[in-house]
Amino acid sequence: MPQSALPVRPDIFLSTHDHDALSRLVGDMPGEGVAGMLQEELERAIICEPGDLPRGAVPLDRWLHYVDGRNADPRRIQIVLPRDADIDAGKVSVLSHVGAGLIGLVEGCTIVWSDPSGAERSLTPVMIEDADILPA
Repeated sequence: MPQSALPVRPDIFLSTHDHDALSRLVGDMPGEGVAGMLQEELERAIICEPGDLPRGAVPLDRWLHYVDGRNADPRRIQIVLPRDADIDAGKVSVLSHVGAGLIGLVEGCTIVWSDPSGAERSLTPVMIEDADILPA
């Protein structure tokens, strides 16, 4: 596909803390699969001090509700580091397709993202719980 035909990805915003943690996480991983996708997102992220993050930007460890292109019903998850992932508890690894696609997005913004089968899907965060609370 020609470069100009690729969908434009919306801006993503990460706190310095989240960006550092995620950079350390993927730093030694091969640049392929979900780790490679997350590496690309980290390279294009707008890095902010926690108090300067846009309201509604998806951080690590905060509960959020999102919709995807397959299902209009919002799902509630928390994006976490892999060691804290527990899908039964709704804690989704940032190294999953959904976690890597949503991290840093702002409420209401949609990204076209691939799923594990390689098919494209849209992901949209619709609400960050306690968005007025600043991350540590």
